[in-house]
Amino acid sequence: MPFFVNGRVGLIFMVVASFLLFSIIAESGRVFADFNFGSTGDWGCSSSTSSTVNNIKGKGPERVLALGDYSYASTATCWLNKISDIKSKTKIAIGNHEDDSGEGFSQYMSAFGLSKTYYSFNYNNVHVLVMDTDRVSFSSGSAQYNFVKNDLTSASQNSNIKWIIVYLHKPFYTSPNTCSSSSCSNTGDTAKSLRSTYHAMLDKYGVDVVLQGHVHNYQRTYPVKYDGTSTPTITSTSSTNYNNPAGEIFATVGTGGINFHALSGKASFVKYQQDDKFGALNIIITNNGYKLVGKYYSNGGSKLDEFSIAKTGTTAAYSFGPSLTLSGEDVKASNGENNGKHLGLENGKGKGLDCAHFKQQGPVRCR
Repeated sequence: MPFFVNGRVGLIFMVVASFLLFSIIAESGRVFADFNFGSTGDWGCSSSTSSTVNNIKGKGPERVLALGDYSYASTATCWLNKISDIKSKTKIAIGNHEDDSGEGFSQYMSAFGLSKTYYSFNYNNVHVLVMDTDRVSFSSGSAQYNFVKNDLTSASQNSNIKWIIVYLHKPFYTSPNTCSSSSCSNTGDTAKSLRSTYHAMLDKYGVDVVLQGHVHNYQRTYPVKYDGTSTPTITSTSSTNYNNPAGEIFATVGTGGINFHALSGKASFVKYQQDDKFGALNIIITNNGYKLVGKYYSNGGSKLDEFSIAKTGTTAAYSFGPSLTLSGEDVKASNGENNGKHLGLENGKGKGLDCAHFKQQGPVRCR
């Protein structure tokens, strides 16, 4: 026989159902809608740059991970104008074309509210570390080295972090190319120093993806781990899909719009590369936060590369009839930013369960 309370049928059922829902969510972990980051480097201030901005903007990213080398001028102004629509979402790494006072360094730092050229931030279950290969030392024992080590240690011990992404300007690894600088070479001093100082550390602390620029083309490696040489150890030879592999996927995304460095060979550890299409990498976190998908889109709209990394975890699905109606405050992300979104559709536009109906309790994050 149904319960009648204040003229409403099934009120007790709704209260019990809401309690069970929160119990299930708390048991299975945080619940995430899909979210994404855009990334590219070596932009310039041309019509191709504008196309890259539109490419990124069209994917609706939560953050834009900029990999260095922006205006290629004495000030930051032209590039800041180009990215005005996505500037509020952009986090920059310093490249060799803005690391000096005569290249607008202080303007870049001020425009993005930075006090240091290396830093980190969290977005939902992703930890992002930004390194500096150009302005300050990254050698062992330097202030940046100590920061990176402490930061990755902390991130690896944080149970709320599922993914670690590192980005910087100059590359750890690259295929042969026509860039004349030794820092574009896989056997150059910069790449050697980055590898010997940091790659084993990246392995140790479970970094998943490393994004790099400087070389003006797109390259994506297999998952690799450090072996002490210029040729890392491939840990999975799958073409596209990887199940929590050891090591990292390194992606060079130097295709923001300035020009191209032609590829003159293909390194054994590189799965895909191209040198004639400007574009950007779209990184999507999906499957309730347990899968990372990378898709490289040219500015013409073609998807040229795709890879995924899957990790184990519980992906819960909830289905309740239309009679279940709960009320409460909007749920906001707990990382210090207003990232509250509705569950069930990216950008929080309301299919499935709606976060506006739930009040955050304890560790639960409905997004």
